[in-house]
Amino acid sequence: MSFIGRERISSNHSVTPQKNNRVNNNTIIKNELLDEQKAEIREAFQMFDMNGDGCLDYHELKVAFRSLGFDLSKKEVLDIIKEYDMDDSRLITYDNFYKTVGEMIIRRDPIEEIRRAFKLFDVDGTGSISLRNLRKVSKDLGENLTDEELQAMIDEFDFDEDGESTKNRFMRDISKYTESHKKEIIKMKQITSMPTFQNFFPDKLPRSKQKTQFEAGIIEGDFAYISQGKHKGKIAQVLNYSTEYDTVALSNITSQKLLPKTFWPEGQTSHVMEFPDFIPRKDIKVAGKEKVDEKINYIVADEIVLKDKYYDERYKKWIPRRFIKHHENIEIPWPNPSNVLEDNELSTPEEIVMEKTFEFQSIGKSPIPSDCLNELRNPYSKYKIKKLDGLQVSKLNGVEMPMTKEQKIWKLKQEEKPKKELVPLSDDIKEFIGEKMANHLNKIESPELKLHLEHLSKLRNRDFENTMKKINGNNL
Repeated sequence: MSFIGRERISSNHSVTPQKNNRVNNNTIIKNELLDEQKAEIREAFQMFDMNGDGCLDYHELKVAFRSLGFDLSKKEVLDIIKEYDMDDSRLITYDNFYKTVGEMIIRRDPIEEIRRAFKLFDVDGTGSISLRNLRKVSKDLGENLTDEELQAMIDEFDFDEDGESTKNRFMRDISKYTESHKKEIIKMKQITSMPTFQNFFPDKLPRSKQKTQFEAGIIEGDFAYISQGKHKGKIAQVLNYSTEYDTVALSNITSQKLLPKTFWPEGQTSHVMEFPDFIPRKDIKVAGKEKVDEKINYIVADEIVLKDKYYDERYKKWIPRRFIKHHENIEIPWPNPSNVLEDNELSTPEEIVMEKTFEFQSIGKSPIPSDCLNELRNPYSKYKIKKLDGLQVSKLNGVEMPMTKEQKIWKLKQEEKPKKELVPLSDDIKEFIGEKMANHLNKIESPELKLHLEHLSKLRNRDFENTMKKINGNNL
């Protein structure tokens, strides 16, 4: 629901990390926390670091904890500061704040959090959430939601279409929880009454074991022979290869599955849907198709080997050649890509090029100096503040988080590396680039777009000018 989390619920049981039982491995916290949770921790720190010094004092820290749903006592907050306060400054840095909150989130009981969240919405204690309940809570939280939006929230968990969402249904949607929390919830209660939805998706591979489609040797448009499972013996065309799951979706290889109403696409009216079967890559073999005597024959490769990278003009990248193992005189060519861009073809429609053309003056930092902001702002605005404080300036200029120890080490190493000198382009390369640009520009027929490009070519680019000065300086 869109406004869960605005009104935080404190837990009676302690989730503060114990000194003797602290999770010291930052990797565990990184893997367990969702991206949304990491962003929430970062935003809380930025919001309550009032003076922008990269540290929180006692009062700032206590409010930051409360904003994240942890109502800690004064003693608990002081104990946390004391543990990390090495220089007697009575402050806590962002790294230590992130580590502390991350451990507290991991230790939090998800079942208890769901129950407390449900209780917040079940204002009349009936054991179910109705449209009237949601309307009252949204009003209390200052959310201007229509009845249609509120009813959509009810429908998300209303499996029996009685117009209400009970606690059991409310606890079913666990898609936003970490893997450890999911296992705990599944162990305590079945998440759905639809057994065919169990194990709907395979386990995701660790990033270190994931392969690109060219590394896996199979790509969209290939033909594949299924060697294992209920579809054994079938040959079908590859629709998609998933790098995250190491599975392949094939044409006409589908089965019916029951889909909870939460996941219904627009226009869906039944729980029964036809879904592609995700075949593990280890259960398929790449097949090549050839035409002999007006008949189509398939060559199935028991195993393929990848050798000798070459530049493929169709894919516009360097890719390996595929051969059948032990028959390496037989090459299986890569299929044609589905969306091919010819050389010099305009990939952006002419009518929106002018809207999308803009120049980045800098990356990650506002080009407007903070000292100039008061001068640039509208002096006659009724909302004008005489002087912006540090927090307001940081919102306009973007927050620069304090660097971690690892980031500082990396930055020092980068600075110590010998800088590469700019080498002037050879005449051959200049001619090649000029020819490519000329061919591309000759494709443009719109007079408005030509006029727009001509105007852009006359704009001064300081970065380009500085680069040319360096190149010309090296040639002297």
